[in-house]
Amino acid sequence: MRYRSSLIAHNWSRRRWLKTLAALLVSVGFINPQLLTAQSSLKLSHEDILRLLVDALLPADALTPAASALNVHRQILNEATQNPALTLLISDGCQWINQSFASFSSFDSMQMERLLLAMSTADWDTGPRNFYHEIRDRAVMYYYADPKAWVGLVINRPPQPIGYLEVINS
Repeated sequence: MRYRSSLIAHNWSRRRWLKTLAALLVSVGFINPQLLTAQSSLKLSHEDILRLLVDALLPADALTPAASALNVHRQILNEATQNPALTLLISDGCQWINQSFASFSSFDSMQMERLLLAMSTADWDTGPRNFYHEIRDRAVMYYYADPKAWVGLVINRPPQPIGYLEVINS
C-alpha cells in the first residue's frame, strides 16, 4: 500500500510540475495555449530533436560550426546504443518534447532559449532537467573533442594527457 501511495504522489508531482511549466511558458508569452493540447500529426525523430537541441546549445558562429555540423547529435545517439539508461532518457525526453510542443521544429532562437532555461532550472529530480543536463554535458564533450571547434581558441591540441608544456616550462 505504501508503494502505491508513493507512486501516486510521484505521478502527481510530475503532473504538477508539467502543469507549472506549461503555465510559466504561457504566462511569458512563450507558447500559445492551444499548442499545449495540440497533437502534431508529424512527430519529430529522436535525431531531429537532438539536432535542434545541440544546435541551440552550441550554435554556429563566425569561426566555428554548429554542433550538428560536427555530428554531435549522432554521436550522442551512438553512445545511447551502448547505454540503456541514456536510451531511455532520450526516448522519454523526445517523447515529452513531441507531446508538449507541436511546433518545436519551428521554434525561433528566443523560444528555444526559454525552453532550455525552463528545463535547466526545473526541479532536480524531473525528467526535463535530467534530459537537459545529460544532453548538454554530452554535447559539449563531443563538440570540443573535435578540432574544428577549436578555431579561434588559443589551443591547438587537447591539454591532456601531456598538459601545456609551454606554460609549465616558462
